[in-house]
Amino acid sequence: MPSRISSLPGFAEAAARSEARRWPVIVRATGGAPVPQFPDMLNLALAYRLDAEQPWSLDDGYRHLAQILIDALGQLDLKATIGEIADAFCPGRYDLSLGGRKIAGLAQRRRRAMDGGQAILAHACLLVGGDIAAPFIALAEFEDSFMPPRKWRIEAATTLSAHLTSDDAMADVIGAISDTLRHNDSPGYIAAAETKR
Repeated sequence: MPSRISSLPGFAEAAARSEARRWPVIVRATGGAPVPQFPDMLNLALAYRLDAEQPWSLDDGYRHLAQILIDALGQLDLKATIGEIADAFCPGRYDLSLGGRKIAGLAQRRRRAMDGGQAILAHACLLVGGDIAAPFIALAEFEDSFMPPRKWRIEAATTLSAHLTSDDAMADVIGAISDTLRHNDSPGYIAAAETKR
């Protein structure tokens, strides 16, 4: 959950009920909306620092991360596109989708350094495989208990493995992202890809 959600009335009670259903709630530092975490989701985080003289907008940060993912998925013959999928979970202008269904959400956190530079954390959650129904039902139960009426539908998302013929989609996706990061000329950064296996 983004931290702004934790200040809403009813959050603590909803979080306790979710934990009792074996879906603990974790508050994160980046923005966006709630996202379920499960074993076949891949989390990619890029952390980098920019000098004060280097212009780099919020949109630049999103486009940079989105392009890395588009290039990586292109290695797997997947043509991901950028744009909000309005009826998908955590909708945003930089959603990544395949065939009109969301496969990844992106978020950022930025801090200004004392010398005027910026420290940036940009991350993405990719739906790589597995049955996404259970995680998203858990998220819906959590949100519906205290948040404004939910507009997203599970069917507006899909997994990468649904579009791949591989026996190990996670390994293929991690390999493609790692290769893309090694050949990326954008701002210097430290990158980490992590699975919840």
